[in-house]
Amino acid sequence: MGYEGPYVQLRPHGGGKEWDVEPEAVRGATPAERLSAATAYANARSRGELP
Repeated sequence: MGYEGPYVQLRPHGGGKEWDVEPEAVRGATPAERLSAATAYANARSRGELP
């Protein structure tokens, strides 16, 4: 999302409350995390919870 002072600000992909993280702690999502997020998104969309 951006920087606030010495921290990186992150927000969930689908929206929500942001949180501060030290830059050294930020990493890319693993393949398993990406697959889990994509599956959750597809399931929510099929239930009509997303536009």
